[in-house]
Amino acid sequence: MARKPGTVERRIAGLIASAGARFYLGKPDVRELLEVKFPTLDAVAGAVRNELAFRVGSDRAYALSSVNLELTNHCNLRCTICPVNTTMRRPKGFMDPAIFRRVIDDNPQLGFVLAFQWGEPLLHPQFFELVRYAADRGVRTMITSNGTHLGPENRRKLLDCGLERITFSVDGDHATHFAIRNWDLARLREDVLSLKRDRDAAGARLKIDVSMVVDRSTEAALPTFIREWTGVADRVQAIPRLVAERRVAPCRELWRGTLVVLWDGRVTVCCVDSEGTLQVGDARTERLLAVWNGDAMRGIRARHTGGDFPSLCANCGEYEHQDVSKRFR
Repeated sequence: MARKPGTVERRIAGLIASAGARFYLGKPDVRELLEVKFPTLDAVAGAVRNELAFRVGSDRAYALSSVNLELTNHCNLRCTICPVNTTMRRPKGFMDPAIFRRVIDDNPQLGFVLAFQWGEPLLHPQFFELVRYAADRGVRTMITSNGTHLGPENRRKLLDCGLERITFSVDGDHATHFAIRNWDLARLREDVLSLKRDRDAAGARLKIDVSMVVDRSTEAALPTFIREWTGVADRVQAIPRLVAERRVAPCRELWRGTLVVLWDGRVTVCCVDSEGTLQVGDARTERLLAVWNGDAMRGIRARHTGGDFPSLCANCGEYEHQDVSKRFR
């Protein structure tokens, strides 16, 4: 079972994360993200050792600290910036609860689970039971959601299931959000406010974040997004959209401490891999710790270090915006 940090330890870890974001990465806007990911001194130490492995070009990394578990790649929206209901070729499905439980049980070192990859996680028929399973075993669980399933019953269940953090995807202002998602931002905002009121009334600990993808179509709406959600959400985040751009340097993501398990159990190296083309293992038959420094994973790291990038990696870049830090560089 994962260890819960005390208040003093959280503060120390937070100070280290803040210093790392500002002085080492040169990205002060990712401070809160690092504090969320690395709330303990053990987690910080693991991240530092992974960074050292990346810096020296080792084909091994130290700590596997988290996993993205794709509960489903089904979604009820057809967002123009997402491959799920536009270009995705792999079959659609729902993760077998046995895979989810196996990952949780076989990897007690995990600091947190992001129960999301592609698709809308609240569509999984056993979503709340799976989150509770992880929470009961001391694993922090977070999700990203499109916010279209926030009726009273689901709001109550979200507060009761042990979920630590929910991030809602917001694409700028009312006009850009509707253009991308065909969903009314005013409705989403009211539902998020209802969840916040319910949370505060219940004294629940769920954190509520919003995240915006920035590209040419949305960047003009970035100031409005920040202004309208600051003070509403616990954290307001902007991330660059992935764009086709030739990569010329190794990607930290291979050393950062995260693997991705798709709904069918296949393990891939990165959240960018929407088709699972860089499969390095299978969670149905392998422990993730074995996959983390297995032959396939080490081979991809070695290719990156040598400048021989797989095609997916070679054409992976992020939109340039002066006010938005890149995630993978």
